[in-house]
Amino acid sequence: MAAALLIPAGAQAKKTTAAVQPSMLAAYARARLAGSDGALDKASQAYSAVLAVRPDDASIAARAYRQALVAGDIALALKAAAALDKAGALPADGQLLYLSQALKTKNWAAANAAVEVLGKDGSFDFMVPVLRAWVAQASRQSDPFAILDAPNGSALTAALASEQRPLLLIASGKLDEAATVAQAQALAAGGGSPALKLAVASRLLAAGRKDAALTLLRGDDAVIASARALAEAGKPLRAGSPDAAGGVAAIFVRVGEAIQSDPRSPVGLTLARLAVYLDPSNDGATVMLARLLANAGQQESALSLLAKVAPDSLYAGPATDSRVGILTEQGRREEALALAQAKAEGAGATLADLVRTGDLLDALDRHAEAAKAYDRAIAVAERTPDMADKAWSIWLLKGGALEKGGDWAAAKPALEKAVQLSPLQPVALNYLGYAQLERRENVKNALALIERASQLKPDDPAITDSLGWAHYLVGDVAKAIPTLEKAVQGQPSDPTINEHLGDAYWAVGRKYEARYAWSAAAVFADSADVAARAKAKAEGGFTPALAAR
Repeated sequence: MAAALLIPAGAQAKKTTAAVQPSMLAAYARARLAGSDGALDKASQAYSAVLAVRPDDASIAARAYRQALVAGDIALALKAAAALDKAGALPADGQLLYLSQALKTKNWAAANAAVEVLGKDGSFDFMVPVLRAWVAQASRQSDPFAILDAPNGSALTAALASEQRPLLLIASGKLDEAATVAQAQALAAGGGSPALKLAVASRLLAAGRKDAALTLLRGDDAVIASARALAEAGKPLRAGSPDAAGGVAAIFVRVGEAIQSDPRSPVGLTLARLAVYLDPSNDGATVMLARLLANAGQQESALSLLAKVAPDSLYAGPATDSRVGILTEQGRREEALALAQAKAEGAGATLADLVRTGDLLDALDRHAEAAKAYDRAIAVAERTPDMADKAWSIWLLKGGALEKGGDWAAAKPALEKAVQLSPLQPVALNYLGYAQLERRENVKNALALIERASQLKPDDPAITDSLGWAHYLVGDVAKAIPTLEKAVQGQPSDPTINEHLGDAYWAVGRKYEARYAWSAAAVFADSADVAARAKAKAEGGFTPALAAR
């Protein structure tokens, strides 16, 4: 310590800065790495540490801000937002964060200030009148409906205001008027947002207005159907908080739904995260947030979030659907299948649930079980008039599963049934035709099926390949080659098309081109059998035993 006291102050400062810099860089590197690896808590901690050392670094604050919103670390998001605000670099959705915090803490002055800035920015100005109305309702400082009814010249604002009016009326204790407005919206074209209908219906039901609630719960939407069943049984609906925080959360979900299809934009995820922060009871917001997290590469965080949706939630079904989808994308098909089967065996199983179970079984090479799942789906489709037009596609799936499982005797009638039900579906025509070509069975009839498929969809490389291969098998190589060349142009990395073209080239003596096509087939082959066969032909030439399938 005595030695340290002898060091000049400037030198001591330089020594401290030199020590801090590597530490800061290491923390920043850890933050970036943790974020990319999905370790959101560690990433937030690391960014918080870096921001403490470099509070005026706007680039670090910007990364910390986005990372915090992904992780749901609102404290860090606010800290980073303050740094960005100071630097004049706060993104427009930063004011939505400020507004959300103000609503949670009932700081009406801060809430009004955030709304004012949003109105000047322009990015979210279409929401401003409705947000201002909710702040007015919660603070009791002015008339929310006067704000809502003021001319604004924006069709988007008018639509949003119309949807939010029933919720504002309920929050203001005007149940009769809310019921009348909501019923009129439900009868209008489009019927309104399911999430908002649920929100209004839940408030009406809680107030003893069962009939009024049921008038809103019409339609085939799975969540609406679940809510209807609960309402008819006299059970309560949990569909979000009835206060201003819940109302603004509903706005964020509604706007987020419209923009979540663009994975490049962080705004949809920000809106969903803020909706969950404002109203943790809004399971619709939770499911949307999980989907967006999964799209952003945060699958484990998404799965953890979805697991919190209660089994008796109105959104339990969509939560399970999302979990199955994420697990399937991760290659965890057994886990996905267990969830899918449990849902498919439940009382409220839908056609989509049954088909999805069949698809997962088929992907796991459990083809006979898949066919049985498709049989259940076919039964549902055939006894439901508005689903009957989907039956052909399920027969096709069943036939495909049986064919892949080696049961051609059962597969062929199923495929024929698909064509019979929908004779103008090119995918069904092509599948039945090509399956017969592979077995060198009814080749001329198969050619006729594929010709019809090609007429319906002339630019499809798979169908064009089938057509060229059919011409080859009936001996018309002159037609086969240009057709197969067209197929390769459409899908140059397809091993089957390249192998077919190689066989056709060899048949007319174009051996160099044949070997080139077979080599391409071997490179792109997705199975060992195709790779070995194509490689053998490229090296030793064609023999009947090596003919393409």
